[in-house]
Amino acid sequence: MVFMDLPALDRQLREARGASEDPAIAEAAWECLATSIAREVLALDEHESNELQLQMPVPPERYRVELEAFQAWLSLAELAVDNPVIVRARVMTELYVSFVWLRDSLIGPVAKQTGNGIISQISDFLNGNTVRRLRNSIAHGRWTYNEDFSGLDCWDGNPLNHFSVSQADYGKWQLLSRGTAVSIVLALTEGTPKRSGCIKSS
Repeated sequence: MVFMDLPALDRQLREARGASEDPAIAEAAWECLATSIAREVLALDEHESNELQLQMPVPPERYRVELEAFQAWLSLAELAVDNPVIVRARVMTELYVSFVWLRDSLIGPVAKQTGNGIISQISDFLNGNTVRRLRNSIAHGRWTYNEDFSGLDCWDGNPLNHFSVSQADYGKWQLLSRGTAVSIVLALTEGTPKRSGCIKSS
C-alpha cells in the first residue's frame, strides 16, 4: 500500500471490493474511495475538529509514524513468503492492526464526527456482521488457522460459536480498514488532497 498518494490509494482500495460481505458504499464512490474519505475529514469545521482531537488521545502524526512502520514491515514480509514463521507473524499483526487498533482508535472516532457519509458506512461495516465477529475473536484470542491455511477458524459469543473466514475475505477487509485509516491520517496531517481526477462525493 502506497502511503503518501491518495490517487494510488484510490486504485488500491478498488481491490477491497468483492468479499462475501461488502460495505454499503455507492458504486461510484468506490472509484475514488480514498479521496472521498480524505474530503470528508477535511470538511469538518473547527468545533468538530476539536471534538475529534478529544476523542483521539493519540495525535494523527503518531498514527502516521506507526502506519508507515507497519507498511515497511509488510513490505519486508512480502520478501519472505516462503518462510512460514514470517507469514504467521504478518497475519497476526495484520489482524490486530486492521480489525482492533485502527477500527477502535481511529476509524470509529472519525466516523462519529463526520456523520452519515462514507467513513460512517465503512465504520458500520467494520462494526457489524462477520467483521465484528472476527474482530472480537481476534481481541479475545479465539482464532487459529484452518487446517489447509486457506482462512481462519474463529469462535465468539457465550456459549462459543464457531465460524470461518476465508483468506480472500479477511484480505479484502483488512485492505479496506488500512486504506481508510491511511486516507484519514493523510487528511489530518497533510490537509487538502492533490487533484486526482475524482469528483467530490455527495
